[in-house]
Amino acid sequence: MKSILPGALDAVKVSVIFSFMAWLKNRIHGRFLNRMPVKEADVVQLAPGQMNFRTIEIWGRDAFVLKIASDAYASFTARPHPGWIGFLLPVSWTGVFRMNGYRHQPNQASYLDGTHDYTVACQESFRLLVGVRRNVMNAVITEISGTVDMDFLSGSRVFGDCAECAMELEEMIASLQADTQKNAETFEGMNLSEDQERAVVAQMANWLLEKMEKPTPAWLGQIEDYHITTTVRDAIRTRPISEHVQLDDLYKIAGVGKNRLHQSFVNVYGAPPVRYLNMRRVWRARQFLLDPTNTDCKIGDVASQFGYPSSGRFAKNYQDVFDELPSNTVKRAKSMARR
Repeated sequence: MKSILPGALDAVKVSVIFSFMAWLKNRIHGRFLNRMPVKEADVVQLAPGQMNFRTIEIWGRDAFVLKIASDAYASFTARPHPGWIGFLLPVSWTGVFRMNGYRHQPNQASYLDGTHDYTVACQESFRLLVGVRRNVMNAVITEISGTVDMDFLSGSRVFGDCAECAMELEEMIASLQADTQKNAETFEGMNLSEDQERAVVAQMANWLLEKMEKPTPAWLGQIEDYHITTTVRDAIRTRPISEHVQLDDLYKIAGVGKNRLHQSFVNVYGAPPVRYLNMRRVWRARQFLLDPTNTDCKIGDVASQFGYPSSGRFAKNYQDVFDELPSNTVKRAKSMARR
């Protein structure tokens, strides 16, 4: 495991561990998405295993700090709000940490300018995410530098030599944890005071001013592999989940050949197109089964709804990925609904 903060995962002491699907439904599609400056989010588990998620959330009016740890290999795609910018600092991970097809190296961080979608694909990762309102960051940078440059914050990119910033941010989070109290019942997280929020924004502004003066390893909005896969992904999402998408259709959608499409998916998601489509389908089926409003459904009907030729084929595929039968997932969803 690559790491710039040894033992960082062990430091997530106040995190709440829960089913990723429960998090996805209650957080991304509920209160969490309402607080996050994200217009749309999409998650696909890309390898067998249990998807567990641990977070620490610290919220302010114009900034927020998240500390995120996840297990199973998955991709997370977000369509951010253009009124916000973000800083993503991968701390540790297993294998490859992909951001829009770029392979993150230790001590690197991504600056997200809010105008592009971004996709993270990783396994057993621990990362820090800071968000700041664009107009607030512009004002602070102008105050610090004494100049006004409206294009200064344009262009998502990768920065190097970020170990010190990550450690400073870790120390800040630890301090904020000590000064605030988490509301574990509502999952609304901790709150930043005005002074704490100003400190977070000032630290990020100084860091950004320093990094913008140095060459960037990658411009995240200009990676061709990501544009190819995004074109395909957006086209797939408009089709019924039960529809079998042929590879020939994907080549036509992307406007590239078989080898180019294959390599683009591997570079962005760490998985070829066929596996991505299959995992997306079974993941969507799992979302459906974990929804408390669907607990009276028949497994055969679900298999048909998600394009499987038989309930037996669906059950085997499902168990291979999630290590449980669809019927067991439904039982668990019923139990969770009664709590």
